[in-house]
Amino acid sequence: MIIWATLFAIAAGVVLSIFLGSYGILVLLAVAFGMVTSTYVRTKEIHSDLQIIKEKLGITDEGETGLSNEEIEAELERELLKDH
Repeated sequence: MIIWATLFAIAAGVVLSIFLGSYGILVLLAVAFGMVTSTYVRTKEIHSDLQIIKEKLGITDEGETGLSNEEIEAELERELLKDH
């Protein structure tokens, strides 16, 4: 569906540029800007929704351990003492 909408928008922009002459490039740029902005906003919304779902399910990213600084320092000290 998105591919068809993209192709339609491009075709409409080209047709408008043909009919509008010198303003055609501005119309094409405006259409492209609108498409990019729309995609960016939708991607931000999806990312936000995914973060909310992850929080509700208790899922963390690999880099996010949820440990406090003190817990991390204690673990590092244990590792250092174990190595010596």
